[in-house]
Amino acid sequence: MNDPRAEHPVYRSCLYVPGHHPDRITRAYESEADAVIIDLEDAVPVTHKPLARETAAAITSGQTPKPTFVRLNSMRSTLCEQDVAAVTGVGLTGVRLAKTEWPEEIRQVAEMLGEAGSAAVIHVLIETACGLENAYQLATASPSVGMLGLGESDLRADLYADMDGPTMDAARSRVIIASRAAGLPNPLQSVFPDPRNPEGLLATSIHGKRLGFIGRMAIHPSQVPIIHGVYTPQPHEIEEAMEICAAAALAEEQNRTIVINNKGKMVGPPAVANAQQTLRLAKALDLVGNAT
Repeated sequence: MNDPRAEHPVYRSCLYVPGHHPDRITRAYESEADAVIIDLEDAVPVTHKPLARETAAAITSGQTPKPTFVRLNSMRSTLCEQDVAAVTGVGLTGVRLAKTEWPEEIRQVAEMLGEAGSAAVIHVLIETACGLENAYQLATASPSVGMLGLGESDLRADLYADMDGPTMDAARSRVIIASRAAGLPNPLQSVFPDPRNPEGLLATSIHGKRLGFIGRMAIHPSQVPIIHGVYTPQPHEIEEAMEICAAAALAEEQNRTIVINNKGKMVGPPAVANAQQTLRLAKALDLVGNAT
């Protein structure tokens, strides 16, 4: 059975950059980030939003050096429709819809993209308790939805929750579970807000990987190498994943329900699923050859 996650591109890192700073956008493309997100929302003052939109429109009108997403203002603002109309050029990989709460918001954006002839995917940002409660409905609102994500700063404020507390971990788990139930790839972890605290970024990224995230958002180029260090499969991980997947393939070929690895130990379905995801990322990064 094919895993729907295999149909989606894999990113270890996506770097946010304010749309009203063209010089920073240039540096973002020069960074090690796998993808760039031009922000038209929270990082842009109201007075600079027209400039940010014009800048994003100019960049997405042609081919871009890296996969390029644009974070839109929410559908409850008066700006979202203008944002979509401006950025649907050939260079747009996808949009990130801020503060999403209801499926209809996603369907409206999908309709606008379709009318513009854009095949861009929609990444749904959940930033309120209402949006979190509707996570599965948001994930299945449109075929254009490619990923769920959390906007943790706003969500924490809405929940009155600490960043490292159990409530936020429950929210993170909820989004991961909703993503998989909808057949979407595991989401990318939300940003770590302090670029001057690499230790905090490292610790929370390791924790996020254990929860089930497959990469992370960044707000500064200096964060990207740390994120990649956590979320890039290591040679021993790739080798182990290849062994598990080979054993699973052999079991399927022999019509066996029990998978036995080359050490004679039984391997459960979660380990097989994790191994498949490790190989999926390794292949996307051209790392499989390093595991030999």
